[in-house]
Amino acid sequence: MANPTVELKRVLTFWDILFIAIGQIIGAGVVALTGVAIGMTGPSVIFAYGVAAVLVLIVSVLIMVAGATLPVVGAYYVWSSRLGSGWLGSVVLMLILLASISLSLYGSSFGLYLNPLFPVLSINGWGIVVIGLLFLANLFGLAIASRVQILLVLVLLSALSIYAGFAMPKIEPQLLTPMFPNGFVGFISAAFLLKFATGGAYLVVGLGGETHNPARTIPIVMVTSTVLVAVIYGFVALASVGVTPWQDMIDQPLTVAGRAFLPGWAMTYFLVGGAGVAICTTLNAQFIQLPRNFMVASWDNLLPRWVGQQNRYGAPHWILTMMLAVGIVPLIAGLDISIIARAATISATLPGLFIYWAITRLPDKFPDEYARSMLKLNRFWLWAFFVFSEVSSLIGIVLLSRGLPMEVGVALLIGSVVAVAYYPARKRYLAKQGVDLDALTTSHTIFS
Repeated sequence: MANPTVELKRVLTFWDILFIAIGQIIGAGVVALTGVAIGMTGPSVIFAYGVAAVLVLIVSVLIMVAGATLPVVGAYYVWSSRLGSGWLGSVVLMLILLASISLSLYGSSFGLYLNPLFPVLSINGWGIVVIGLLFLANLFGLAIASRVQILLVLVLLSALSIYAGFAMPKIEPQLLTPMFPNGFVGFISAAFLLKFATGGAYLVVGLGGETHNPARTIPIVMVTSTVLVAVIYGFVALASVGVTPWQDMIDQPLTVAGRAFLPGWAMTYFLVGGAGVAICTTLNAQFIQLPRNFMVASWDNLLPRWVGQQNRYGAPHWILTMMLAVGIVPLIAGLDISIIARAATISATLPGLFIYWAITRLPDKFPDEYARSMLKLNRFWLWAFFVFSEVSSLIGIVLLSRGLPMEVGVALLIGSVVAVAYYPARKRYLAKQGVDLDALTTSHTIFS
């Protein structure tokens, strides 16, 4: 098979990747989850964000190693299929598709913040508008989409800075005691919860085939963006427990604390430029990154070839259109998607369980590339990070699964069954046409 990646241009710089990563990390989670974490650990939520960032970086080590060794477009699918098998790559791909339902969740969350300020549209109406606008931006190609991301992230950072900045002169040290009201268990539980609000930078590995010097750029960006966001989150958390008694912030959004120290204009700006734009940056990052896995799968014939076709701007318009449909159909139908929020997060975690294992095969499958990599581990540490990553992910899944409605569990089960069954069905269908799917999904020409 010819290598279709030669048609993709390396248009992304270090700064493009950095802003994409920051936008992916900072989402509605910091607004919604900070109050939940305060309920778990009180004022020590400030430090829980730091521990969460450390957990994220440890779990991301294997991803950084693979990103430095085999930088490629659609990395999650490619690594799973080339280091594992075509079937494993297919399972990961279908689980990513299952997790893309989160697009409608982000759209609805955006509407929750905009509707009270601008009731001209309903909550779901605002969600449809923001998903549609970001879809249009991505139709004009990766370069335009990345510029949009930079602009959105700058607005987002300014809003978070205003939130923390107005609070700092009003911090009351006595409100920060007791620092650990629920002990170590409460603190570590909060850290694991906040791990999901602090993670996300690892997704930029899927842009390796379109990034300048990806073997160096991507690992550096993953570390830099995670640490930078953790510091920002720390100041946001300090503002949330240092002005208002932390007991009043339990399970509350940041807007509850913000009303105690933000003037009216700043509160409005924080709602739109902070909470609202945080959702937009995550949405835009999803539109940028997720299609790459499906593009490569279409080149492999795992998906029909037309799925990966690009328009004149180099945008995978059919995949983007499918994502648009996934995002807006539930909103148009007026469905209540809040119950699938945690299920979407669980779905986003599941692919990693397979990807981590595939990466442990790097030294055996690609010994020369691994030997030349700027970032590599000996076998002991490779497996040590694998075990930690697996256990950490499973703990997160268990925490998020508690109290999940039965219908959501059934939906996850059906999605998982489809993920497992798709590859054998597609393989049999192509075999009747004389096509060897196993050979296509394990071909190394994708790296040439």
